[in-house]
Amino acid sequence: MQINLRTVPRFLLLFLAACTLFGAVVLGQDGKEKEEPETPPVQERPNLMRALGLRPEQVQQFRRFNQDWRPKRQAAAMQLRLANRELDQAIYADALDEAMVRAKLAAFQEAQKEVARLRFEEELAIRKILDPEQLQRFRELRRRFAENRQQRQLRRQENQPGPVRPNRPGQRLAPRNRQPRPIN
Repeated sequence: MQINLRTVPRFLLLFLAACTLFGAVVLGQDGKEKEEPETPPVQERPNLMRALGLRPEQVQQFRRFNQDWRPKRQAAAMQLRLANRELDQAIYADALDEAMVRAKLAAFQEAQKEVARLRFEEELAIRKILDPEQLQRFRELRRRFAENRQQRQLRRQENQPGPVRPNRPGQRLAPRNRQPRPIN
């Protein structure tokens, strides 16, 4: 079987990003497009297959692993987004039903638990595929990726004029540039 070397690095970068950032990214998503992507542009992406020195049989293991786990990850992420949306709707409903809010909170927490469980099982499976030298390289790449992400977040925060307030259903937000009225 011939390996397409153009798609393998992209797969590994996406897989690495999913494994290391899955929980945080999923929790922060509300379906809106972000101003700045979480992953670096294509030309900045390292060739992870080459960087890790994976053998062809390891590449095949990663491919099989991803095919098996992708539907599980997607279903868990979808369930978490849905539970988050339902919890938000219950909290901001016209008539407050605390029992409903607590039930939606419990569903949200279960969805979070499932996302975390899958993430750590995936990382364990990846760990089993890598030999000790590759594991060391993987740790270093993961550390650099986290540093780059943190730098992007800091740059983003420096470019923002003020705190971003969430838009809740039924909440009326005042324009940002509106001056406070004097009290008479």
